[in-house]
Amino acid sequence: MDFALAHKDWTVEDWKRVIWSDETKINRLGSDGRKWVWKRAGEGLTDRLVEGTVKFGGGNLMLWGCMLWEGPGYATKIDGRMDADLYVSILEDELQATLEYYGKNVEDMFFSRTMTPSTRARRPPIG
Repeated sequence: MDFALAHKDWTVEDWKRVIWSDETKINRLGSDGRKWVWKRAGEGLTDRLVEGTVKFGGGNLMLWGCMLWEGPGYATKIDGRMDADLYVSILEDELQATLEYYGKNVEDMFFSRTMTPSTRARRPPIG
């Protein structure tokens, strides 16, 4: 709600300056979360209700990507865990390449990212 209230007076031109970004995990074989089914009282388990599994879950892929008003930006595969150094590297490479592709200057843009635990990491002070 705070975000909505803070930006309620933005114009379409303001929103055109936003770069949206996020990370996501894509599972190779379905969800790794809970699945729910409906069954009648007393009904036993049937093939309709039970889903098979694969040893070790079938694998997944972690991606970071971004998008602008003009279209999608560059994306990159994330190997391992996202930390502050990797996140900064992604911003320096993929985000910068996206801005160059669309002919944008970083000073003219508003960068928005989710505040997931993986991106809350802070780089330790240098010194």
